[in-house]
Amino acid sequence: HHFDEGIPYEEAYLQTPMPQRLQQEIQNRLTKTNAGKKIFLSVAPLDITRVQKAGYSSYADNVPAGIISQWAQLPVNDPKVVSAYVNYIIYLADQLNPDFINYGVESNAFAWDAAAFSLYKDFLSKVYQQLKQHYPTIPLFVSFMAGEDNRLLNNAAQLISYTDYIAISAYPYTNVSSSANGNTDPSLFPSNYFSRYTDLAPDKPIGFAETSYAAEDLNIPSLGMNKHCTEQWQQAYLQLICNFCKEHRAKFLIWFCHQDYDALDLYFIQQGLYIDLMGFWEDTGLIDENGRTRPAYQTWLEWQQKKIE
Repeated sequence: HHFDEGIPYEEAYLQTPMPQRLQQEIQNRLTKTNAGKKIFLSVAPLDITRVQKAGYSSYADNVPAGIISQWAQLPVNDPKVVSAYVNYIIYLADQLNPDFINYGVESNAFAWDAAAFSLYKDFLSKVYQQLKQHYPTIPLFVSFMAGEDNRLLNNAAQLISYTDYIAISAYPYTNVSSSANGNTDPSLFPSNYFSRYTDLAPDKPIGFAETSYAAEDLNIPSLGMNKHCTEQWQQAYLQLICNFCKEHRAKFLIWFCHQDYDALDLYFIQQGLYIDLMGFWEDTGLIDENGRTRPAYQTWLEWQQKKIE
């Protein structure tokens, strides 16, 4: 359950009823979740830039502009922001009963300003401490964007105290150095692409909080993307990370997304809501937009049947 639509700050802080549309969304998720499934709750305290505090929840209707403005002006580590965010996580967790909580989606962006990152670290330290008191037995962690830029690694290293797991967020087909000329063959990856992050804290369990690989060419001129992607390389990537998970006794692997969402992007275009960034994951499905399973789908099923000792 991934929540990346902003925070209902006022409702969470005052502990008044959550926005009706958020309540409906949660009920819809509960209805569609099969019994007996492990539940992974992932919440973003940052906006899509991953270097700015999340805005007000898009689920909220009729919130006075003045209240939204007041919350927007508070620094991320303000006690009111911390309290609102902790209350929001508790609300979601009590509704969804998760086995894992990622309370800081993609927290190590390389574009952080040093002063702003310092405030964010303070925010995470306070949130982690309070959530740990409330959920002492549930793994609590932030996720790290994988990449070769040392700023990503250095920022991740500064957050180790606030995470129970090393949770990786990875879409290498968009940025790995071996794809500089458009070739996204996973066999060309740097050998330490993932291990440099897990080596930050070898004693901590690992997992993939979100990852996937495009199975069709990725061409987004506005974002400088021109990558050659194939179903065979998608399958090879899944095999690579499954082997990595086995070697490191990973706790989870989340594939994002299970099926291509061409129809959703068309809807967003028709509604005037589409942004080019959405194209990054459009063709990452183990199933294509027509419902045809790709080779990686069979690999996924085979790994589900394995007993990892």
